[in-house]
Amino acid sequence: MTINGSIRRRRGHFNPLVVIFSLTLASTTLPSGKCFAHPALPISNARPPKNRFGTDNGGAAKGKSTPISGTPFRGISRRVSNDDSTAEAPPSQIESIVANAKSISTSMGKKIDLTDKTLRGKYLTAITAGLAVSLAMIPEAVSFSFVAGVNPLVGLWTTVVLGFFAALFGGRAGIQSSASGACSVVVAALCASHGSGYLAGCAALSGLLQITSGALGVGKLIRLVPHPVMVGFVNGLAVVMLKAQLGHFKGAGGAFLSLLSPEGKATYGCALLTMALVRYGIPALQEKVESAKAVPPTLGGVVIATSIARILKWPIKTLADAAGAETFRGGLSTLPKIGLPASFWTPFQNAPLETLRIILPYAVTMAAVGSIESLLTLQLLDGIVDDGKRGSTKKEVIGQGIGNLASGLTGGIGGCALIGQSLISAQSGGGVSKLSGMAMSIFLALGIVAFAPLLGQIPVVSLAGVMLLVCQSTFSWGSLRLIGKIPNLDAIVIALVTYVTIKDDLAKAVLIGTITSALGFAWKQSTKISTTLSQTKLNPPSGPTLPNVKTYNINGPLFFGSTQSFSQLFRVKEDPDDVVIDFTQSRVYDHSALEAINNLADRYGSLGKRVYLRRLSSECAKLLAKIHKGGLPPYEVIEVSPSDPVYDVADDE
Repeated sequence: MTINGSIRRRRGHFNPLVVIFSLTLASTTLPSGKCFAHPALPISNARPPKNRFGTDNGGAAKGKSTPISGTPFRGISRRVSNDDSTAEAPPSQIESIVANAKSISTSMGKKIDLTDKTLRGKYLTAITAGLAVSLAMIPEAVSFSFVAGVNPLVGLWTTVVLGFFAALFGGRAGIQSSASGACSVVVAALCASHGSGYLAGCAALSGLLQITSGALGVGKLIRLVPHPVMVGFVNGLAVVMLKAQLGHFKGAGGAFLSLLSPEGKATYGCALLTMALVRYGIPALQEKVESAKAVPPTLGGVVIATSIARILKWPIKTLADAAGAETFRGGLSTLPKIGLPASFWTPFQNAPLETLRIILPYAVTMAAVGSIESLLTLQLLDGIVDDGKRGSTKKEVIGQGIGNLASGLTGGIGGCALIGQSLISAQSGGGVSKLSGMAMSIFLALGIVAFAPLLGQIPVVSLAGVMLLVCQSTFSWGSLRLIGKIPNLDAIVIALVTYVTIKDDLAKAVLIGTITSALGFAWKQSTKISTTLSQTKLNPPSGPTLPNVKTYNINGPLFFGSTQSFSQLFRVKEDPDDVVIDFTQSRVYDHSALEAINNLADRYGSLGKRVYLRRLSSECAKLLAKIHKGGLPPYEVIEVSPSDPVYDVADDE
C-alpha cells in the first residue's frame, strides 16, 4: 500500500535526545540482525518499545547473545535480532558501568555478599566502618580547609554536617561525603576576595541548586558518561589523591624527608606499618579470630600504628601538629553556630542581587562538580557492593544538596562524596547501611568535642598510609594493559580525562571526555552509510505492477553526519523514471536526515521521476509530509506496510 501525504501515525515512545548522544550511547538493532554500536562504549539506557522493528511473519524477533565487537572491558552481552524469538533489551549505560566497576578497582577484594543470611550484625558493621572512615576524613578535611583558605575546624564541621545529611537522604549506602578538594578549589578565589563568610552562602546556594536539579531528574544525565571517561576519571583521581598524600612525607623545606634522619625513619616506618597491618596483618587475624571481624582493618591498623608510635616516642607529625593545637582543644566551644555568618548575611540583606551575582557562578560550578563526583562514586559503589540494589541518582543529588545547604547554614564550605573514603567504607563493610555515613559524622563530631586531644595524637602519615592503599586500589591498572588493544579514540579519551582531572577539575574532564567520545563516534558512524543495488517488484499508486524496479538498499544510520555521503550514493540522472529507496537496513535519526531524503526526492521530481520510500517508520513519514507545505509532492511516495519499523526521530514537531 502507498500513500502520498496522509500518514497513519503509530504509537511509539518518543525520546527527543540530541542525536549525537543518541548515536554514541544507543545500540541500534536492525531488522536484518546488523547492529550499530560503539565497539568499546556502554550501551544506552534507552529501551526500544516492543516490536521496535516488526517482522514480516508477525512474530517476535529472534536473537542470540554475542559479545560487543572489540570490547576490551568486561564481557557485556547483547541481543542481535533475527526473526523468530523475543529480543532482549540491551543493557543500560548504568548497567554497563556497574558491570565494569569491578574492573576499575581490581584490588578491592571480593564483593560483599549482603544476601548471605549468615551475615550478622550488619548495623554494627556499618557503625564500625563509619568509625574507621571518620579517622580517614580528618586529614582530608584539614587539607581541604587550607585549600579553601579557612580554619581547619570549618572543614571538620563541614564534614560532620554534610556527611550526616548526605548519607541520610542520599542514593545508596556506603557513600561518604565531606569537604572535598574539587569543591575547595572552586571556592578558594571567592574566599580570598570576599572572606570565608561568603563560602557559607555559596555552599547553601549550591545545595539549593542541587536539590532543584535532583528533583528535576538531572542526575540521570550521568548515564551519558562513557566507560573510557569513567576509567580516566578514576585514574586521574587516584593520581590527585596520591599527590595529596605525598605532601605528608615532606619536611619544612618542601623536600622529601631523608631515610637516614630520625624523622624520616619514623615517618616512612609508620606509614609502611599501617599499610602492612591494613593489607595483611588485620585480615590474617580476622581469619583466625572471629571477634576480630568486628573491627575494620583500616581502624585496627591506625590504632595499632598510633599506639606503637606513642609508646616508642617516634618523632612524627601528628594531626595536632598539622592543624594546630586550637583545632583539637575540644569542648562545646568548638561547636559551629547555626545560621549564615554575619559577614555574608549583612551584605546580602543590604544588596541581595549584588551578593547573589557574586556567589552564583561559584555556586553553580560547585553544584556541578559536586554532583558529578558524587554520581560517579555512586556508580562505582553499585558495582562493588553486591547487595542487589541500584543507587538512586535522584536521591543522591538531592541528598548532596541537603547536606550542602545544612553545611552552609552552619558556616561550612560545602563539598561532595569522596571516592577514596567511600572505598574505605566499602572495604570495611559500610555498604550494608546508610548508618555508615551517619556514624562517620557522629564519631567525628564526638571526636572533635570530647576526644579532640586524643585524636590530635594520631600520626598524619598513618592515615596517609591508608589513603595510599586507596590510591593503589582506585587506579585502573587494567587500563594500562589495554593500550594497543582498544580503539585509539578510547585510549585517547582515557588519557585526556586523566590529564584534565589532574591538571584542572573533574567537571571539565568529564565534559571534555564525553564530548570527545561522542564526536569521535559520530564521525565514525558517518562513514558507515552505503547502499546496494537490486531489482524489486513495485505496485505504484496508479498503473500496472512493475516487476523489475531499480532499488537502493540503504545500509547504516542516516543522521546529520552522514547526509552528505547519503546524497552522493544516487545517480539521479541515469536512474529510470521509478526508483525505490529501501531503509530496511537503516534508521533515520534527525531533522537533517529528513531534509536529505526530501531534497533527494526533489532532485528526482525535477527530472520528472518518482521515488518510492520503503521501510520508514510512521514517525518519519509524518515528519517528511510535514516538512513539505501541503503534504508530500506526487513524486515522493511513502509505502506503508505492517512490517514497517517503529521508532521516533529527534526532531521538534
